[in-house]
Amino acid sequence: MQSQTACYALTRREALHLLGDHYDCRCHPEIMAAFVFALNDCDHRVRAKAADEIGDQIRKHGCCSQPTVNGLTYALGDPSRSVRRQAEQALKLCGYKIVKPCKGSCCDGCTDIGCCTSIAPAVMPMDAAARPIDGPATHEAGYSPVVAEEAPAPPAEDEAVLFQGELVDDELTAPAKRNLSNLFGLAN
Repeated sequence: MQSQTACYALTRREALHLLGDHYDCRCHPEIMAAFVFALNDCDHRVRAKAADEIGDQIRKHGCCSQPTVNGLTYALGDPSRSVRRQAEQALKLCGYKIVKPCKGSCCDGCTDIGCCTSIAPAVMPMDAAARPIDGPATHEAGYSPVVAEEAPAPPAEDEAVLFQGELVDDELTAPAKRNLSNLFGLAN
C-alpha cells in the first residue's frame, strides 16, 4: 500500500480507501496509525479520506484508541471544512461531544462564570475540594507520594577538576599543502 509514499494525492487516497475496505482495525490496528498519519497529509482530500476511513472503522469495529482521538481532535482545526466534518463525525462515533466555540458576544450562558468577551482564559473560582490540604495526601490504595531528595550541592571551587587538554604529537602535524601536486599520487 502506498498510503504514505505515493507521489500523487489520488493514489494515496485510493490506498487509504483500500486499507479501510480490505482490513479490519481489530485484527490490523496498524491501519489506524496509517489513517492518523494521513491526517497530516498536504492534500485536503487525502486528509478528508483518512478521517472518513477512521470513522468507518469506528462505526464497523469500534476501534477508538487515544492516538486516534488525538489525531481527530487535531483535525478539528483543519482549514478544510470536509476534513473537520469527517473528524467531527468520527469523534461523535467515539462518544465525544463537539462543542462549537462562541462567536461574538456569548452571554447566553456558554460558560459557568458569565460572558466570554475576552480571548484570555477565564479564572474559575477555587472550590473547597480543589484547595490544597495540610500534610501529605494518601491514595485509596494506601500509599502516599515520596518526597524527593534534595539535589547534591555543586563541588567546591578547589574540588572542581578542569580539563586542560594537552597536545599530542599526532596533533602537531604540518599544515597540508594547498597545491594539486599530489592529486593523483604522482608527487616526487
